[in-house]
Amino acid sequence: MQNRPNYYNELKVSRNATSKEIKRAFRSLAKQFHPDKNRTKNADQAFQSIQTAYEVLGNNQKKWEYDVWIAERERKQRQYQFYAERLRQSKLQREKYDLVFHELLHFNHEKGIQLYEELQAETQDFCIDDFMNYAESRDCEFLIAEAYQATSNYRAAMHLYEKLLSYEKRRPVFHHFVSEIRDRLKKVYIDCLTNPENLENIPNDLQKIKDLKLSKREQAWVYRRLAELYAGAGLKDLGREMLTKALQLNPKMSGIKKICLTLGLANSPHFYTTGNT
Repeated sequence: MQNRPNYYNELKVSRNATSKEIKRAFRSLAKQFHPDKNRTKNADQAFQSIQTAYEVLGNNQKKWEYDVWIAERERKQRQYQFYAERLRQSKLQREKYDLVFHELLHFNHEKGIQLYEELQAETQDFCIDDFMNYAESRDCEFLIAEAYQATSNYRAAMHLYEKLLSYEKRRPVFHHFVSEIRDRLKKVYIDCLTNPENLENIPNDLQKIKDLKLSKREQAWVYRRLAELYAGAGLKDLGREMLTKALQLNPKMSGIKKICLTLGLANSPHFYTTGNT
């Protein structure tokens, strides 16, 4: 429900449009984007969006429910904007942390991270626990890690997820949700390893991957990706080593002809037997 589009915009009518105006707008747009008459790339998708909008706005009951939903969403947006602005104007550190929390809860990842890093920079011996209770601090750190992950800052996300798991061993807060953190950390490890900021980080990150006990197929994909990275950097010996390990783990791996040719490695899984990584 939260992701519903603006159906009035879809039909290019105002919120005060009458049923006749809505119907007229639908017919006009339907003729314009009907797949039988419009062969452009996005015509089919546009036509489906127009149909969906009219199914709602062309039905009195559905339109009433939709208008109620829009009014409630706008009320919450105004409430959020007022609260966020009050926190922005505050000089209290605690309220600034509340604003970080607030931005991240509303998926404003970049803004939340910016505020968090500003607080880090201006606070000597920075510690989030000085401004929130223990459970709130851990929740906030999880949201920050999630934001870093969403914005592809994998190493920062990794640091926070590892920190949360370390805290959890000493003083549990997340309980059954720990499995979600572990799954996220697993993905971040793989993202760090396969999108390295520096090739020198690969050995250390690779050890973390090994400790995860991934399936052979998952490990093979990681080694293949490393082979491609090393090949791209002109380090063909290391690339061949990684690709050999990939084929040992998954002799039937597909789509490797190009990388095999690049590395001068025989493209035949029969040369490899399952071995240790």
